[in-house]
Amino acid sequence: MKASQLDDCRRLVLPQEFPANSAVTIQELDEDTLIIRKQRPRDQLLVVLDPDIKSLPDDPAWEKKERALADHAWKNLPEPKD
Repeated sequence: MKASQLDDCRRLVLPQEFPANSAVTIQELDEDTLIIRKQRPRDQLLVVLDPDIKSLPDDPAWEKKERALADHAWKNLPEPKD
């Protein structure tokens, strides 16, 4: 643990385990206590919305692939933590 003061811009120098420009979350427990957590990097996800597409055609072969992908992903999910 490291103790330090905030600078004029209210910045705090974190330990080296927090790389520069890393994403963190700050949770305030009470008036005197903050918890700072690293956010784990996640794969970038791109979502494209196209309002002109109202529905997709039925394709039984593709639906089998979708089901297989979903089943595989479901089996490899970790148990939720409390």
